[in-house]
Amino acid sequence: MKKNFFYKIHKLLKKIFFYKKTNDCLFSLQIDLKKIKYFLKLEDAQSREKFIWSGDWDKRKKKISIYRKYNINYNSIFQIYKDKIFYKKTDEYRQKSKLIKKGIKTARGKTIKELDEYFLFLDNLKNSLKNFGYQNQIKLKSKNKNDEIGVVIGRNGEIIKLEDKFGGTHRFGLCKILNIKKVYINVKAIHDKFIKKNNLEKKINAKNIKKLKSYIEKIVNKKPR
Repeated sequence: MKKNFFYKIHKLLKKIFFYKKTNDCLFSLQIDLKKIKYFLKLEDAQSREKFIWSGDWDKRKKKISIYRKYNINYNSIFQIYKDKIFYKKTDEYRQKSKLIKKGIKTARGKTIKELDEYFLFLDNLKNSLKNFGYQNQIKLKSKNKNDEIGVVIGRNGEIIKLEDKFGGTHRFGLCKILNIKKVYINVKAIHDKFIKKNNLEKKINAKNIKKLKSYIEKIVNKKPR
């Protein structure tokens, strides 16, 4: 079934991805959180401008169970809400506050005040997830509809969480702690092995992104027999 799925998306990938940027192909869908079993270090990720990634990057994927050891942003969520560490003593806060004091802008703000506000905001995010579950960006009326948990699909169909700068690391951590069953992912790229080994161009309309999304959703949410 997985093989048929990737056969069907080849035409879309071939006609769109080789000449257009990733943003022309992005889509989000809802999956079971437990399906995200791996992560990819930022240094192993390819250009975010491309939707097709070639090479052995997916062979360097690591189990999600050791993600804390590699990513301080993900780890900070566990430090705060699992280990009960004050947010200012987390590795992430310490690192980013040092950068800010050196005049370097971070993803969490360019001032200590903005950094504090972000970490305090995490409490609101946690409460929202706990009370309402994971709501996608469209429902939240966000300007960036693709700001979900960023993933890529490996050569064998595995869903691989991307490290920071691809979206959703703190949300992903909170969902793991809260045992949220369903989350939204944003597919950033697919391995070219799924494209090149099968002739997909005769089986899908290259302009129909909605059809691609629908097909992927059926595959990743298919229950094992």
